[in-house]
Amino acid sequence: MLKAVITGDLIKSRKIPAQDFDVLRFNLEQVLTYLAERYGAEYDVYRGDSFQIIFPSMDNSIKSALLIRLALRSVQTFGQKFDARVSIGLGTVDTQRTKLRSSTGEAFNLSGIGLDQLKGEKLGVFTHSEEFQTRISLLVKFVDAKIEKLTQVQIQALYEYLIDEDNNHDAVAKRLNKSRVNTTKLLNMANYQLFAEFIDLFECLKSELIHE
Repeated sequence: MLKAVITGDLIKSRKIPAQDFDVLRFNLEQVLTYLAERYGAEYDVYRGDSFQIIFPSMDNSIKSALLIRLALRSVQTFGQKFDARVSIGLGTVDTQRTKLRSSTGEAFNLSGIGLDQLKGEKLGVFTHSEEFQTRISLLVKFVDAKIEKLTQVQIQALYEYLIDEDNNHDAVAKRLNKSRVNTTKLLNMANYQLFAEFIDLFECLKSELIHE
């Protein structure tokens, strides 16, 4: 069965002050725990600044990758932005061990090698399907660039929107402690509908073009 593996690492983690790093790690653990509970995924955090998560299928991988980055980008101290490089591998899994970094298979290989290939970008998707890769790569770059330009409050609003199962603006507003009007304004400024459409397109193309 085809699965999705996300491999990531915090950017410039050694230069992050200890108090900020603690907050960053807490946010990372929180979002990884959420993804594990919601999607039946398993994750591993190692070396303090690297992480890996495997999903029972290929579904929800791109949304999860976005949530991870948004959770980290929502932490901001004195203007400093925090982020991670995140690589998604879509493929088969041969052996899955408790320590995910010791597991083997196409999805793990693609995710790990893909992370090493990320230079200027912070988000990448890798699979054996050349057609899928060709059709999705440019869109992934656009989304990556868009995340870079979001403000902290826009990031927080978009994060809450994506984790809300009903995509309810009222519920998002309550969690942000903002008015419905201000919340909708923030979401519009973050182009939330484009992110939602991108996720839907990704899932559609994945199902159509990636097969064992």
